[in-house]
Formats: sequence, C-alpha cells, structure tokens
Amino acid sequence: MTTTQNDTEEKIKEAAQRIFLEKGYEGTTIRDIAEAAQINTALTNYYFRSKEKLFWLVYESLLKEAIQSVQAILDKPIPMQEKLMGLIDHMFETQAANPNLSMFLMNECRRDPKSFAEKTGVGCHLLEGGFIQQFQEEVEKGTITNVSAEHMLPLIFGLIQQIFVGRELHMHLFQVDESEFLTFAREQKRIIKDMLCKYLFKK
Repeated sequence: MTTTQNDTEEKIKEAAQRIFLEKGYEGTTIRDIAEAAQINTALTNYYFRSKEKLFWLVYESLLKEAIQSVQAILDKPIPMQEKLMGLIDHMFETQAANPNLSMFLMNECRRDPKSFAEKTGVGCHLLEGGFIQQFQEEVEKGTITNVSAEHMLPLIFGLIQQIFVGRELHMHLFQVDESEFLTFAREQKRIIKDMLCKYLFKK
C-alpha cells in the first residue's frame, strides 16, 4: 500500500472516530464520515467496505487504549494511595480531553453486547496483575478499609465519568461556559479524592 493510500485510510479513521464519538453508531452514516474526511463516499466504501467494519476498528482502538492506560497505572510499583490518586487524575484528564468517550463506550456496549464481547474480548484482565493482591495486603495490614478492589474500581470510574456525562446539562442549568465547567469539574475531582481518602485510608 502506498503512502498516499495509508494517509487516506488514516484520514478516514480519524474522521470516523470524531463522528462516531459525537453521534454514536446509529446516528452516523458513511456520508457523514466521508464529508468529515473530505473524501467522497465511494472512496470511503472502497477502503473500509462498510460502516460496521469502520466502527469496530474505531471502537476496538479506543477501548484498547483506555484499558492499556489504566492497566499501566494499576501495575505501577507504588503505594496504594498514590496509585488510586493517580488513577483518578488519569481518568479525569482522559474525560476532560474527550467528554464524549465514556458515553460512546457505554452506549455501544449496551447497543450490541454480544458483538462487544466477541470482538473486543471483554475479559480485559485489568484485575489480573498485582493490583488485587496489593489491595488485599493493605486490607489485611489494616491500612485501608475492608472493601474489595472489585467494588472500589467501579466506584472511582463511575464518579469521574458522571462529572462529564452530565456536562451539557450542568452547563445549561447553571449557565456556565466550558471554561467555567472545567473549573467546577476540577473541584469535583478534589472532593472525590478527599472523600475517597477519608473513607478508604486509615490514619
């Protein structure tokens, strides 16, 4: 494949990612993607054959990136409190950079759970490293509250995601712009960290 062909494919993929994140699978057409990539529809179909094929390329790429970045934090040889605070920071910055990401991943998982499991290999092994063992050791030592890692991680993810899932509604209700919302969101993150530390880590 020539450099020009590679460039065209990447251009289509980048446009598809933007449009899928904004509109979801059902709301997106090949024409939308072609127009965003400034390429005609026939050429888009030539490279990727179907909207579904292009969608799964985008979805798998986003999911893989999200999983690997979280896994890298969970596997770091650092104290548990530093690790969880770093995870919150990472989740926050990821969402702030792309507020549509969480809704996109969740909606498409719900839309076609069978394909999601088959195509992505949903057993993402996030908890198969040393994180659970490290967490349990801290519980046994009495340094953190007796709660399981399986409960703690969804709690962290949910709290951070909810800030950005409700972004548009918050901006409308409180009549704030994006900059003001981000200031609010960062304060929310500080509160989440404070609440988590007070609940989880024993002095």
